Amino acid sequence: MSNTFLIIDDDISVVKMLKEIIKNNNLGKVVGVLNSGEHAKDEILFYNPDIVLIDYLLPYKDGSDIIKELIKDGYNGKVIMISQVENPKMIANAYNAGILFFIKKPINVIEVINVIKNISHNIELEKSMSIIKNVLGNINEPNTSLRETDTTKEIEGVLSEIGIIGDIGSSDIIKLIQKVMNHKRIHSNSSYKLQELYIEMATEETSAKATKINPNTIEQRIRRAIQKSLSNIAEMGLDDYYNSVFAEYSTLLFDFKQVKQEMNYIQNLSKSTGKVNTRKFIEGIISKISE
Repeated sequence: MSNTFLIIDDDISVVKMLKEIIKNNNLGKVVGVLNSGEHAKDEILFYNPDIVLIDYLLPYKDGSDIIKELIKDGYNGKVIMISQVENPKMIANAYNAGILFFIKKPINVIEVINVIKNISHNIELEKSMSIIKNVLGNINEPNTSLRETDTTKEIEGVLSEIGIIGDIGSSDIIKLIQKVMNHKRIHSNSSYKLQELYIEMATEETSAKATKINPNTIEQRIRRAIQKSLSNIAEMGLDDYYNSVFAEYSTLLFDFKQVKQEMNYIQNLSKSTGKVNTRKFIEGIISKISE
């Protein structure tokens, strides 16, 4: 079954482009279009689309506030934010509100297609899991440890492809991804907060090493590893723009605009490196290993 979409953006050209991307690539059906946030929550709850594509800055009410209201009212669909916003705090606020991916304008068609396909795949997996749970009566799964072992190998495979499997921080990334996946299995209708998971990981490491570990240390190790993977991906793109690893991960794990920024930095065309987003990186790997 194809997914349904609702698009909210006050830029008519962006709406038209998104509709064409969805139609031309057989990604699903657009059931509604809004150009402001005035009645957005009610319209989304009425149409109940599988995926909402929403701008951050909208007339009457911004996208972040709309998402918070939706989740509070029980909306279980997926949200992709597409916006010109550059402020890191505003982007972090959007992720904390409950979006899965943040795509920056101007729109990169390949990035939009890949993100939608990955989210659509996750939706199908969640539907399948829901059916299985209903059939089994929500009984506890006996092979959890075996499944986590398999998951670890799959995550390690991705980290190996992007060149950070042996780096400090890679084991933290694996633990974080597994915690996020466990959260999704147990609390399928609620979003997770990375800071809470960092605290949990720091507590576990403190207990294991008998040395107090600051959650910020965990976060920094993860971000440094992700930053290195961005540099590795950028290097691949400079060597061969059609490299299969670059083509897949440059949009799945990163904002493609930031990949290009990193490529410019490597070539000494810019003094600023590309920026990474931990949540996008984590969600991208989860999507990849769930295929």
